[in-house]
Amino acid sequence: MALALENVSKHFGSLVAIKNLSLSFDVGSIYSIIGPNGAGKSTVVNMIAGSYSVTSGTIRLGNTALNKLPKHRIARLGVARTYQNLRLFDAMTVLENLEVCFFPQAWPGLLTGAKRMGKAERLAICRACLERFHLSDVAESLAGDLPYGRQKMLELARAFVTEAPIVLLDEPAAGLNHTETKDMAAMIASLKRADRAIILVEHDMDMVMSISDRIDVLNYGELLCSGTPELVRTNEKVQEAYLGTTEELDDIRKLAQSRRAQGGLRTNAGLVRH
Repeated sequence: MALALENVSKHFGSLVAIKNLSLSFDVGSIYSIIGPNGAGKSTVVNMIAGSYSVTSGTIRLGNTALNKLPKHRIARLGVARTYQNLRLFDAMTVLENLEVCFFPQAWPGLLTGAKRMGKAERLAICRACLERFHLSDVAESLAGDLPYGRQKMLELARAFVTEAPIVLLDEPAAGLNHTETKDMAAMIASLKRADRAIILVEHDMDMVMSISDRIDVLNYGELLCSGTPELVRTNEKVQEAYLGTTEELDDIRKLAQSRRAQGGLRTNAGLVRH
């Protein structure tokens, strides 16, 4: 099931956050969306998930246009997500945080069209998921009592527990230490499957470069570059977007040299001290 953005734009008043963006994501790969702060990365995720409306253009999942649907309908069609900031149910147990994802199957009703799933089946799926994400030992603990790193892993588990074909990960490594980030990257890489597309927004370039099949680079809401990690790594336009042009870097060096000459900064053995 392919996901596609077709000439999508998003305006916040006079601010153009995304401009005529077209991207497609097929199952079987891990995609990363990167770019400088304010490039529009999280805006793309929020539009796909239905948290933001689309100003113009169309977002399709297979033959279904998503941009006219509410968030819960998009989720039931098979789009799962995480958030930049944790959105766990702190007063519920770790196990319950997963079980709640099966609400439509537990109480199908006439409007959901979902197949009835018994509690034993739900719990079996959730416990298997917790084992996969190394959270079985805290299944009965309150989510709010977990260390931050394990809370991030729980949110990741919740995005994958329903086997959604499209999974959006918004800054999964935010706030994690080096070891936790490596564990998170390894876990995400292990979740790649032929029937699933993983779309990652992330600032940690080591993670992005190590697990991505394709990287899409945004700058000022437009697609700057798209390709393999190696292609993106060596692209001059990408380097300029992150580091600035040669002229801008020269200006920064001249300013630093000027301040050192004034006695404001002193360089010694590679360290800059006031």
